[in-house]
Amino acid sequence: MTAVPMNPLRRALLALGAAGVVLGALMAAVVATSDHANLKGLLAALSLLVAWSYLGTGLVLWDRRPDNLTGPLMVALAFSWIAAGLAASDAPGLYITGTLLGGLPFAILTHLLFAFPGGRLRSRWDRRFVGLGYLVTTVGPTIGIFFFDPAVSDDCAECPDNPLLIWNNQDAYDVGSTISSVLAAVVLGALIWHLVRRIRESADELERVRDAPVWWAGVATLVLVLALLAPNVGPEEGNFDDYMFAAALLVLATLPYAFWLGAVRSRLVRLDSELRESRRRIVEAGYAERKRVERDLHDGAQQRLVALALELQVVRSKLESDPGAAAELLEGAADELTGATQELRELARGLHPPVLADRGLVPALEALAKRATVPVTVEADEAERAPEAVEAAAYFVVSEALTNVARHSGATQAVVRVGRRDERSEERRVGKECRSRW
Repeated sequence: MTAVPMNPLRRALLALGAAGVVLGALMAAVVATSDHANLKGLLAALSLLVAWSYLGTGLVLWDRRPDNLTGPLMVALAFSWIAAGLAASDAPGLYITGTLLGGLPFAILTHLLFAFPGGRLRSRWDRRFVGLGYLVTTVGPTIGIFFFDPAVSDDCAECPDNPLLIWNNQDAYDVGSTISSVLAAVVLGALIWHLVRRIRESADELERVRDAPVWWAGVATLVLVLALLAPNVGPEEGNFDDYMFAAALLVLATLPYAFWLGAVRSRLVRLDSELRESRRRIVEAGYAERKRVERDLHDGAQQRLVALALELQVVRSKLESDPGAAAELLEGAADELTGATQELRELARGLHPPVLADRGLVPALEALAKRATVPVTVEADEAERAPEAVEAAAYFVVSEALTNVARHSGATQAVVRVGRRDERSEERRVGKECRSRW
């Protein structure tokens, strides 16, 4: 057996996945063993959950829909999150690298949510806000880091030295941080408004069902991030900010799974709609069948029986005056009775052919093929009888298909194939392959 070669994209994605798993584990180890991180065990576990959740979901989406940027953005967020985790390192170089990249995952998250679900930014304002988010999380920290001395900082007095320190000016650093926080809040506020507006303006039910989990998980994450950016949101003492950050991480980690939840809910709604439509068609088909039976009875057997009743009245009037004529009329009445009986038999055969109950599906289809106006070949595997309801359903599906072939296709020949799949007791392909030759 010849192995199917793996396409280059899938090979690259597998390599990215392997690298992400290894680097994520190393990042979690750095956080868990940090000398300056608070709640380091909890934050290590949550950081790893965030990284691997976005990595796995992003790789799957990238593989399935390479034309949609949602997958690549998720993978980029995962690796930027791993890099930002280096801020917990006790090595000065790794620490300052992680500090510089600490805001980048949130810029990518902003891009991801603005572009959801198509992966493309739709408007000029969307692109402006996303660009501002990248600017705030890259240029802002780069400028401020030159004025940041961890040894005299209130935020991280136990952090390693800053190898990029040029001038220890806490005031300049605080001003820059405040400006960056305000601009970040503007971007996040715009994103929240964007998501709320999308929720309110979405008209398609399937889209709302698919997108709602992502919208609400995204809004919850952004609200928590905004709370972290707000000054004096909690007490100065204790680990309030750390717990808020842990809560934000927990919600952030759920966002990739919201994509799957939305897809599952959308599929369930679609199946429910299809089921309702199928029930509607069944009811309509039943009503149409009843009308057909009523019409056939009225136009056929009922008319014959009414004529027979009239003839019998005439016979009764002629029995004494003209016995010969009465005898002839009785012969005609007998013919009418025979015709009515035959029509009733044909009608009953249409409702449930006797051959179907007596001999099974294949003989019934062969009999149906003989009566068809188009030459029909029945190809069937040798198999045991299926349940009566299955055979009846298959019979009427083929009957309707052959009727459509005769009326609408203009075909000169039709083929009906009957077979079983997976050794189940259902003819799953009956009627599905009516091949017409023009």
